[in-house]
Amino acid sequence: MFIREIEKKNPGSDKVFISHRLLQSIRTPRGPRQKAVMNLGKLDLAKEKWKELANRIEEITYGQQTRLIDYPQEIEALAQHYAQLLTRKQLAEKKHHQSKREDQGFERINVNAVSSSGNKRIGPEHVGIEAMKALGFFDLFKQLGFTQMQSDLAALLIVGRYIHPSSERELRRYAKEQSAIDELLETSFLPSGNNALYRTSDLLFKNKAKIERFLCMRSKELFSLKETIILYDLTNTYFTGQAPGYKRGRSKQKRNDCPLVTMGLILDEKGFVKGSRIFEGNVSEPSTLLSMVETMHEHTKKETPPLFITKPTVVMDAGIASKENIALLTLKGFSYIVVSRSKPENITYDSFTEIKGGVKAHSIRQGDEVFLHCISEGKTKKENSILTKARDRMEQELKNLIQGLRKKGCLKSYPKILERIGRIREHYSRVSQGYSITVKEHKGKATEISWQFDKSKLAKPYDGTYFLQTDRADLSNKSIWLLYGMLTSIEDAFRCLKSELGLRPIHHSKSDRVDGHLFISVLAYHLLQYNRWHLQKAGINHRWPTIRSLLETHELLTTTLPKEDGGVIHLRYCTIPTLKQQEIYKALKITSIPLKRKKVKV
Repeated sequence: MFIREIEKKNPGSDKVFISHRLLQSIRTPRGPRQKAVMNLGKLDLAKEKWKELANRIEEITYGQQTRLIDYPQEIEALAQHYAQLLTRKQLAEKKHHQSKREDQGFERINVNAVSSSGNKRIGPEHVGIEAMKALGFFDLFKQLGFTQMQSDLAALLIVGRYIHPSSERELRRYAKEQSAIDELLETSFLPSGNNALYRTSDLLFKNKAKIERFLCMRSKELFSLKETIILYDLTNTYFTGQAPGYKRGRSKQKRNDCPLVTMGLILDEKGFVKGSRIFEGNVSEPSTLLSMVETMHEHTKKETPPLFITKPTVVMDAGIASKENIALLTLKGFSYIVVSRSKPENITYDSFTEIKGGVKAHSIRQGDEVFLHCISEGKTKKENSILTKARDRMEQELKNLIQGLRKKGCLKSYPKILERIGRIREHYSRVSQGYSITVKEHKGKATEISWQFDKSKLAKPYDGTYFLQTDRADLSNKSIWLLYGMLTSIEDAFRCLKSELGLRPIHHSKSDRVDGHLFISVLAYHLLQYNRWHLQKAGINHRWPTIRSLLETHELLTTTLPKEDGGVIHLRYCTIPTLKQQEIYKALKITSIPLKRKKVKV
């Protein structure tokens, strides 16, 4: 074998592109010829060392155990890398059919020279790709006119966000060095750069509406979803860069210096995504509701026989449940279940009934609406814990002021002490209204500080009570409470998007790339929810990070078997899945052997 440098120019350009190829001399009926073995890319190695590299690649590939010289570390590392790629190339080109002699599988092997290499993670990738197939992603990509490479790159982006949330640059490195996703897709991502991933992200977002409608109907068919309840909520995040079109504002992550972006999400009662929309970061929550709900329902009417259409009940929290939104939902014929922003009139504290352990409720009928007065023991304990912690911290700061009155160099000025107490009240606004603080003064100096606390003066009672508001008078108290409890599904969805699927933070500088990043996270959530539904049905209730860690040890690797009579056999195969991995694959109804064994003799 030997290496040759290749120079190329694009038409109309003077720029020269240099690459290197590994070649091999072969005999043919027409005489000796040179055959291209593989493309090495641009080789960063001195020309006088090319022959050494080619010789070492040949030794590794053909299992030559005896070395006449010790190669430098630089050459050894490159040779091991290219030999693995060459072996994978030979295995990929190997035909599946074999002779009867080869099928017997008996060879005389030098066991002292057996080695394994090229191990890649395949377990999480297998689960992600199979979920994409079940949800019809690849059929959809064909309908949308994606090329085969665009379809493969889209799968890399979506499954990559599911199994290895990261930037496009890091995902490309992971796909090349650690993952077997390219072999599952029967493709190669080696020629693809970061820009190819960016362009595919743009392509996915361009087809956002069609993709979401397809997935909505597909999940409805697969899981017989009724869509009688829809859950709606918003979340925001920040991103780096100076992209136009997004404004700065108050960020929960304390990054008020960065542009904000807000995503609205609609889920059904089973936690499956029905639609998403991206808004400016400072958008008002109540202003986004009706357009999303109506859009989803209009699509449903087009794709569902009229006999089966019923307007769903919208469940949302107090942040979106403004009077205007409730009035608009009523006007459009939608029902609603929300946390009331205000208490109903004529509250009574009798006739409470047990709904679930620690939760009691009774209903109050006012006009066409029902207010459900709920008292939760768990909420009471949580609120009291928060209240106690805030009181302890505020009183400790007041005690520190008292101790300072008796120490040299500490604050004693009466006006300054009052100013400091004002700042303490502002910092602990949750409990400060309940405190009556007295400061005694003598000759402009504070001499004594005392206080009393009265819980009844607090703006919020902290007694574990809340009110649900609905126009569904046909439902029992327990049904109303259980339906509202479904909001935990959308809270869980946002938590999964932010923590498990890499929604936050976003390292993009272009606004359209930010939109694509968010949409890919939503598509990855479709895979997560599909797999979670099957796993929970089989009694496996682990969260995705735990499932992913259990699958990570399922790998694809190459074992090299030097033959006693010369030559070498390369086997590319999956490791035997563990018992836990088999349980997961069985629950998901997919094979526990992602790829069939491949064998090549050289």
